[in-house]
Amino acid sequence: MSARFGVNYLPRENWWYAWAEDDDDAFAEDLHQIASLGFDHVRVQCLWPLFQPNPSWVSPRALRRLVRLLDRAAESGLDVCVTVLDGWLSGFDFRPSWLKEVDPFTDAAAVSAAELLVGAVSRAVEGHPALWCVDVANEPNVLMRHLKPGEGQAWAARMLRAARAASVPVTVGVDHVPWMSDDAPIGRAFVAGACDLVPVHAWPFFTGALARVGEERAWAIPDYLAQVARATPGAAGKPVWIQELGVSPLWLADVAVEDFAERMLRRAAAISDAVTWWASHDISRRFTGFDELEYGLGLIDAEGRLKPIGSRVAEVVAELRERPRGQVTAESTIALPAGRAPDIDFAEAWFARMEATVGPAIVHERGM
Repeated sequence: MSARFGVNYLPRENWWYAWAEDDDDAFAEDLHQIASLGFDHVRVQCLWPLFQPNPSWVSPRALRRLVRLLDRAAESGLDVCVTVLDGWLSGFDFRPSWLKEVDPFTDAAAVSAAELLVGAVSRAVEGHPALWCVDVANEPNVLMRHLKPGEGQAWAARMLRAARAASVPVTVGVDHVPWMSDDAPIGRAFVAGACDLVPVHAWPFFTGALARVGEERAWAIPDYLAQVARATPGAAGKPVWIQELGVSPLWLADVAVEDFAERMLRRAAAISDAVTWWASHDISRRFTGFDELEYGLGLIDAEGRLKPIGSRVAEVVAELRERPRGQVTAESTIALPAGRAPDIDFAEAWFARMEATVGPAIVHERGM
């Protein structure tokens, strides 16, 4: 896979409530602006209640609207990752009302309903020239905290099988927890083995990196998580995708957000096969109830103006595209002891030894 740089697309006009609208021109304007900044792909989110208002029925209108978005993306030269089950998105639980009283990951009828939606979306976009991949769910493990280690994997496997109807690479967009814990309902070995693209969500705040190692080093968190992913059995030879990375100015006191973003992006590009920034646009304050940080994570503001962080990220992407393709190899290694999770404590040791460009690589110590 060639180097990719993209954004997690948030429609400027009406966020993902835009699925309920008919304004394809708004999609086209946003996507054209994204492409003009040098990006080659977008990741989009199918807002679950609008796509499947009833467990036995997927909205044909929503599917048509999705295909039209891919049409507009193709016109701008952008590829698309379609993320299907977005119960958790931008800090909100968007599961349909019919799921609220049952466990969506273990209830047989609920799992069948989710499979229906993943299959319907995958078949609707199959063969589209703009389609890059299908992501079955956005951070589903956030809603799995009641499950025991590994208990979410049967659900994830079933969704991945349904997504293969699209005949493109498939993945499941877990957050950082599987990479930093041995107790995740969807474990890192499963993610590495079952996904065609190995996903990493590399947020310096939510991982605990900012609190533990500070602003002067936490920007290397994409590298750390990618090193964990690459060291996981099943990941060998597979593309590692930094599927989400971003930074809020609310998190920084001493480093300018543009400088932090540049360092983070360069580090991510050095270790991964694809990098997808969160997000394309700020959320409009017309929409109340989001956490304060969600209103300012875009590269473009809610009026369509390129922000200073957007200019910096676009400049770095342009520079990196001009360089010969090739990942940087770490010059040193750090051993992860047998039976130890690559948690924030281990990450702190990794950050203390981090190299100028990438690494150290993580190697597993064999048990006695």
